[in-house]
Amino acid sequence: MKANDSFLATLNPSCKLLSHLIVMFLLMTISNPKVTFWIWFLAVLIGTLIGGWRISYLLKRLLPYVGFFILIFWMMAAFGDGEETVWKWAWFHITVESMNHGLTIALRMLAFVTYGLLFTSTTDITLFIMSLIHQCKLSPKWAYGLLAGFRFIPLFQSELTQMKIAHKVRGYKQKNGWKAFMRYSLPLFTQGIRKSERIAIAMEARGFTGTRERSYYQTPKIVAKDLVYLLSLLMVVVGIIIFVE
Repeated sequence: MKANDSFLATLNPSCKLLSHLIVMFLLMTISNPKVTFWIWFLAVLIGTLIGGWRISYLLKRLLPYVGFFILIFWMMAAFGDGEETVWKWAWFHITVESMNHGLTIALRMLAFVTYGLLFTSTTDITLFIMSLIHQCKLSPKWAYGLLAGFRFIPLFQSELTQMKIAHKVRGYKQKNGWKAFMRYSLPLFTQGIRKSERIAIAMEARGFTGTRERSYYQTPKIVAKDLVYLLSLLMVVVGIIIFVE
């Protein structure tokens, strides 16, 4: 996760995550596709107005999921139950009730992805881990281990790219996907073990014991704008649920 320069990036990550999780929980209790659509559209508005999103960025991130959402809608609509039949052929039976149910599920999953993207695209991973320590009382041992794990991901990606280039230079071609996976995964696994041992030794050499009684370079706090965002988002979502039919 890497934060941008938007207003949402300045909010406390734990408070922001809590607000989005509450919205997702409310989405699971809604069975009206119109309400689900407007709650999803609210995430799009937040991302474009105060989240630093551009339409091109949003389309680039959501287009890979469109086919999956259409498939979910079709499975729910074509094989659902209902009384008011819209179309029936062979084993396909589309009703108004099944279409509404399928549309609700598809939009709910789309909203989950959008609110998750709204958090990940505006949150710095280091600040998020520090917020988990200070606001959520997560143990520093688990927090710094989680941070180290996130830091390994781009390293593994670059090393995998280098290994593929090296194999290509040597003329290696493997059509068997399982053998290629084993050929790449074993060196990455061994390098990961070596790097984790080096990080553990380096942290112990610098006096890291995992206790909370230590100094921090960053100490995130919950301020007024965090609570305003949380309450405003919940009020708007509750208003949509009450007034949209």
